[in-house]
Amino acid sequence: MTSTRLVLQTGTHGYGILGRHAETDLEGTLDAITDAGYGGLEIMSSLLGDRPRLRAACTERGLDLTTLHLFWQELDGFNWSTLSNLGLHRLILSGLPVASEEETLACLPALREHAARAEQEGARTLIHNHAEEGIPLPGGSTPFEILAQETGEQEVGFVVDLHWAAVAGDTARMLKATAGRCDYLHIKDGLTADPQAPHSFDLGTGEVDLLGGWRQALAAGSVHVAVVERAMPAQQLTAALRHDADFVRSLIASEEGAHE
Repeated sequence: MTSTRLVLQTGTHGYGILGRHAETDLEGTLDAITDAGYGGLEIMSSLLGDRPRLRAACTERGLDLTTLHLFWQELDGFNWSTLSNLGLHRLILSGLPVASEEETLACLPALREHAARAEQEGARTLIHNHAEEGIPLPGGSTPFEILAQETGEQEVGFVVDLHWAAVAGDTARMLKATAGRCDYLHIKDGLTADPQAPHSFDLGTGEVDLLGGWRQALAAGSVHVAVVERAMPAQQLTAALRHDADFVRSLIASEEGAHE
């Protein structure tokens, strides 16, 4: 049985469960995250301003800096040593240019170059989906399927965001396309017909079948990291952190119980 780490995504630019709390009160926010039982953080570019302070604050609280999550356009001029300086072992990339099959194929050389640079700093590159990566293109394949077919397991891995996969319409297909290369799962709830609705959903209160998605992910391979994510800030942060942590722990426990 593989243990699954419970991680929190901090969000960026005021979005995510924390809003701007981490930027305005780093240590206090990390205390709340630790108290809720999370073991690590998936950070975004908004927390890179004072890297020594960030690393020291996490170390003091026993929080792992698990992953850096960047958007494709943020790689222009990115300081790759940030990964090794913070001890990060994963780099997530979102927003790849995948509007067509031609565009998806055209981004592959740059993707391979970025992944090689990350590997030099000790980090594996994972590709993150939004809805567009799971919607079939005119040729019949989805962008995620093309990216998986055209890259090797040693080059890149994948992150499946269960909310965006549900918006795309076929979570099982996305997980099948990345089977064996997706051990890192974003667990987020929300609306599927109107995904941009400005609301912060407690896990289990939206329209996403999170239990079904969790089981499908486990059928496709092990999940080593389960990441709590929200699109919008929580109004009652402490309660939200604890609720979502408990929800994901219940998913993990349900699978562990099934194998006892």
